[in-house]
Amino acid sequence: MQPGLSLAPMETRIELAPNCSLTAAGAKLFFGATCLFSLTFSMIFVAMGFWPVLPFWALEMLALGAALRASLQRRAYTQTVTITDSAVCLVTRSRRGEAKQEFARHWAKVRLRSPRTRLNPSRLLIESRGRAYEVGSFLTEEDRCQLAERLRYLVGGMNESPPLEIDRTEGSRLDERYQRRQ
Repeated sequence: MQPGLSLAPMETRIELAPNCSLTAAGAKLFFGATCLFSLTFSMIFVAMGFWPVLPFWALEMLALGAALRASLQRRAYTQTVTITDSAVCLVTRSRRGEAKQEFARHWAKVRLRSPRTRLNPSRLLIESRGRAYEVGSFLTEEDRCQLAERLRYLVGGMNESPPLEIDRTEGSRLDERYQRRQ
């Protein structure tokens, strides 16, 4: 070992978050404009004597508001997968708080389970010693498959933890075999 060169524990971190392009300000603007536009047409029908249109307008706007709120709340859901020489750690953050799962890397296994029906998505799981935890449930099918391949490469199978590699000149991790596959 060269003097001044320390061997810090290797670590790979993968941050996962849903694709939420709608901001709170954008949602308010969209909701307000939609309410105003549709209320204008509703009032035309009310003026013509079709007053039952108004309660249905209110129900539609209530449903739209609930959908926008659910979409905005989804932004707070993130997952961080940290892989070290000895452990695989999964931290899930949501509006309800933070949950942490830790697995021994040597015993961990990455499994992509097929969907039960055509309409359901596959499930990406990290399993170890009878415990399993789902990763990236909000990802698209293609992204979930790519993440599964990457995690299999980094974690390895049960009893076969591949060494995490590091470029000693830059101090950054090398995943050359994975990068060549892309």
